[in-house]
Parts: sequence; structure tokens; C-alpha cells
Amino acid sequence: MAPRIRRFTLPELARGYRGDLGDEYIELLHFRDFDAPLAADDARLEECRFSYVQIESVRNARLIQCELEQAGAPALQAAGVFLNDVRVNHSRFGSADFAEAQLDGVVFENCKFGWLNLRGATVRDVLFRNCQFEEIDLGGRIQRLGFADSRAGQINCHGAQLREVDLQGLDFADVEGVDGLRGAQISSLQLGLLGEAMASHLGIKLGS
Repeated sequence: MAPRIRRFTLPELARGYRGDLGDEYIELLHFRDFDAPLAADDARLEECRFSYVQIESVRNARLIQCELEQAGAPALQAAGVFLNDVRVNHSRFGSADFAEAQLDGVVFENCKFGWLNLRGATVRDVLFRNCQFEEIDLGGRIQRLGFADSRAGQINCHGAQLREVDLQGLDFADVEGVDGLRGAQISSLQLGLLGEAMASHLGIKLGS
């Protein structure tokens, strides 16, 4: 059930400049320390690193064997993005919209999200380690998703299609759409926390 994460090591990278992000194909560049937000819509990036930058938009882009460290945005526009073997570390996003995106072999570590939107996304082999969320929308096709030492205020499971999803490492306060949890693994403690929501969904009245 654990996500299958493939290891990779980036080679030596040249300095990347804002103008480089206008190219359709970008490889072996390190984008670092930009004052203004960056955008790379529709670009293909291979073996690149982003550090100490604000990323505004990567809609319909393809990121393959890339690293993001100390990156972030008040509102990341990433609808339709394709992430394959990507690592995101020590980053913060007010919202991260991955609607209709594809995430395969992605690790988020020490990251904070206001709202993470995976509605309509195809997610496979993704791990969140030591991450915090205000809300997660899991309404996509999700396989082998795992959490470790992470916390969320609310999980929205309406329309979720879960397969081999392990939520035991996610401390959450509330779940919307408990019927969408089919295919997930939870702990006995989490089951107790879900009792009231599940009873309400099934039309069961709780006595005093």
C-alpha cells in the first residue's frame, strides 16, 4: 500500500533566468532567488530545481525529475499539470489547485497548504511527510497515496475514487463525504473520530 517513490539525483545545473521559462522545453537549470512570481504554463521542465522563489502558475506544464525547495505562492495555479518524480520541500502555498492534474511519484515534505485541490486529478504514488493542511479535496482518482506525521483541518471526499490510500499518518479534524473513504485505510482512533459523521450518513440516531 505504501507509495512507490523512485529516487533520483540531479546533475550539475546551470543558472536559470526568467526568460528561460518562456521556452517550450527547459532542462538542467536552477531557478533561484527571484523577487517576482514565476510562471511556466505549458512548458516541459526536466531535471530542474526551483529554490527560494514564488511560483504563480504551472498550468498544463510537465515537470519531470524536478525539485522545489523553499518555494511557494499565495495561490498556485497548477490545473492540468503533470508531475513525474518531483520533490517539494519546505514550501508553503495558500492554495494549490491541482484540478485535472497528474501526479506520479511525488513527495511533499515539510510543506504547508491552505487548500489543496485534487478534484479530478489522477494521483499515484504520492507521499506527504510532515505537512499541514487547512483543507484537502480528494475528489480525484487516487492510488497509493500516503501521509506521515501530517495534519489537516478538513478532508473532502465527495466523488473520491480511492485505492490503497493510507490515511493513518494524517491527523484530521473533520471529513466531508464519508462514503468517498471507500478504499482508504484508517486507524482505530480515526474510526472513532468518524463515528458521528458515519452515523449521520447512514441515518443512525445517537442516544445520549
